[in-house]
Amino acid sequence: MNKILKLSAIALLASSVSAMAQKTGTSIAVFGAIAGAEVSATGATSNNSGTGSGSVGKVTGIGGFDIGYNFNPNIAIGATYIPVDAKLGTGTVDGGSVSGKLKDHYTIYLEPAFVVNKDSSVYARIQYAHADLTLSGATGSNKLEGWGAGVGLKTFLNANTFIRAEANYTEYDKISGTNVTTSGGVEGSTTTTVSGTPYLAQGIISIGYQF
Repeated sequence: MNKILKLSAIALLASSVSAMAQKTGTSIAVFGAIAGAEVSATGATSNNSGTGSGSVGKVTGIGGFDIGYNFNPNIAIGATYIPVDAKLGTGTVDGGSVSGKLKDHYTIYLEPAFVVNKDSSVYARIQYAHADLTLSGATGSNKLEGWGAGVGLKTFLNANTFIRAEANYTEYDKISGTNVTTSGGVEGSTTTTVSGTPYLAQGIISIGYQF
């Protein structure tokens, strides 16, 4: 009888660990990321003195929050928010200096997953993204919207705590901007109008808790 009870307890423990490692319900996480953001733009100048081309981009560290809900081990939805600015650095547009940063970046995502074992699953993300864009040295679009995708690995450290490693890429709708450079008075000013498609690539490490 004692042997049967011990075997039953071991089986129950094993099944509960497996079930907890593939839990459903709400999860919260904090993450850090290395992000590369860039806008490469082309256009024209008012006096045809240049090509109107230029780029702004930078790799920077950022951090944020992720809240999600698992309907089952294979499908989840969620949202992320980055409260810190992602700086685009400084670039040139036909001799004029332009810099920028992304603010209040958030995503809403759908996450299908494949369970590898009782502790881990690989997942994909399809996400809608939105951010505010602030430019210095130019005027133009200040709202970014786009779509992105990513892949990652989620591993439980215990019944509730997990870590994630993820890579994702977001491409935003095309934006436009205007840069004015002056040489020799007003008559010597050159207006450069450009448009381009911004993108954001991230490598993310997060730690979270699933209820």
